[in-house]
Amino acid sequence: MGKDRNDMSTAVTTAAPDSGGKQVAEPARSSGLAVYKPGEGYATRLGLMVVVLAYVIFAARQWYYNWIFIPKFLSSISLGFLTNWTELVPGYVQWIGTALVAGAGLLTGYYYIYIRRDSAEFLIKTDTELGKVTWPKISPWFKVETQVWGATYVVLIVIAALTIFVFTSDVILKKIADWVFYAK
Repeated sequence: MGKDRNDMSTAVTTAAPDSGGKQVAEPARSSGLAVYKPGEGYATRLGLMVVVLAYVIFAARQWYYNWIFIPKFLSSISLGFLTNWTELVPGYVQWIGTALVAGAGLLTGYYYIYIRRDSAEFLIKTDTELGKVTWPKISPWFKVETQVWGATYVVLIVIAALTIFVFTSDVILKKIADWVFYAK
């Protein structure tokens, strides 16, 4: 217990004197929607937000075209009375549901990427570590002598070899399975 109050892991924004004239640290206070460490981890956060946006667009599209599955499913398990009202206003359910799915997805993504302390700190550290990476020389990108072209050739050759291996293995195993299980 012999720790000084300033050694604690909470952020300190101001120091206010107490009744004895000593300085007492006050923990930082932030609102519930304030961005955690704004300006840090910009590239990683923005990239992840683009991924979240893609998922949200997919989910909203799925709701827009497939929401009718919910009342049909509930009817099939004898709970259709819960969704009888959807037959009266199907257009509203379609549009409002799509907006709710999109809004909830974007807010959830924003919360976990920008506001929540532990996930935002992870993304900031990831961005810092990516800054330490020695990226291959790609300038000019079209010259064959660059490191990128050498690595690209290796990847293409390995992919081609694996594709041929998997294809031939599949054909051989299919022939064996047909001979063993479907032989007359």
